[in-house]
Parts: sequence; structure tokens; C-alpha cells
Amino acid sequence: MVINMKKSVRLREMILPNKRINFFAMSIIILGIISGSIFLMMLSRVDKDNIILQVTNFFMNVSKNSINKGQALKNSLIINYIFVFSIWVLGFSVVGVIVNIFLTYLKGFLVGFTVSSIFLTYKYKGFLAVIMYVFPSQVVHSLVVVILLIYSIMLTNNLVRIIVSKKGNNRLMLKKYCVILVFSIILSFVSSLFEVYVFPYLLKNIVSIYV
Repeated sequence: MVINMKKSVRLREMILPNKRINFFAMSIIILGIISGSIFLMMLSRVDKDNIILQVTNFFMNVSKNSINKGQALKNSLIINYIFVFSIWVLGFSVVGVIVNIFLTYLKGFLVGFTVSSIFLTYKYKGFLAVIMYVFPSQVVHSLVVVILLIYSIMLTNNLVRIIVSKKGNNRLMLKKYCVILVFSIILSFVSSLFEVYVFPYLLKNIVSIYV
């Protein structure tokens, strides 16, 4: 029991190694989620009606099984991997880290906007659909984005430390950074599979609630 707890703590520290940076990264994505929700509420009635129409059409397409899953998976992977590779590459510079903060905020914004759009369309009946949309695909990919931001900040800090004080282990940090990339690619793929195949399947079984 104690050994398992120690392993769990070590794993958590390996994935999220810096409490201060962890808190900052989580704050950014949470701020994005809140902003996405608020932004939807600030839209005009016409824009809200258009969003309601789009959400309704999506749910109807799910009920008719008329979504091209191959194309949907391709699109999901493209979007997810754009986030992954952009944040990873930009982590090699101070300016890039600033862009990474924005990308993390954007990821949260999109999740918040989508969740709020479902609630706007179906009110309390949309709660179950939101749960299926968020868990696990959006949670997994949001976690990937947060971890990439954390490690990109750590890498930049390490590079600056080496330049300024000649201290720091750049080789070890780069090795960890590459491992995180592979980890992120795998999790993003799993996230896309859930989003394209599992979420529509689950939604199809309860879609009568919404259409």
C-alpha cells in the first residue's frame, strides 16, 4: 500500500514536476474555459441562434449516423497535433513560451465555448451530453496541453539558466522534453479516437433526449 502510494507520488511528480508552474498552467486553461463560456453569453441573439442551429444539426447527424468518421478522425488529429507540435517546438524560446500560454488559453476557451453551446441549446438536458463530450477526450487532451506548457516553461528556464549562469543539465531536460512529446502524441491519438468513435456512439444511444 505504502509502495503503491510512493509510486503514485513519483509518477505525479514526474508528469507535473513543478508546483508553481503546474498551478500557473492550470490557471491559464481554467481562465480559458471561463472566458469561452462568458464570450458565448456576450454574443448577439442572432449569433446564439446560429450556434444553436449548428449544435442541433450535429446532434441530428449523430442520430442519423451520417458523420464521416474517417474524415472526422483526420480533422480531430490535425487539430490535436497542431496544438501538440506547436507548443513543443515553441518551447525552445522565451517568445515561444508566451505563444504557448496563449495556445493553452485557446484550448480552454474552445472547451468552455463548446460546453456552453450545448447548455445554451439544450439547457439542463444537455448535462449528460456535456459529460460525454468532456470525459475522457477533452480532459485527456487538455491535460496534454497543460503538461506541454509546463515542460516548455521548464525547458526555457533551463536554457536561460545555462546561458546566464552556465548551470543546468540541458541534455537531461531535452531527453525529458522528447519523452513528453511521444507521451503527448499517444494521448492525443487516444483522445481523438474517443472523440470520434466513442462520444458519437454514446450520444447516439441517448440522442432521443435532444432531437
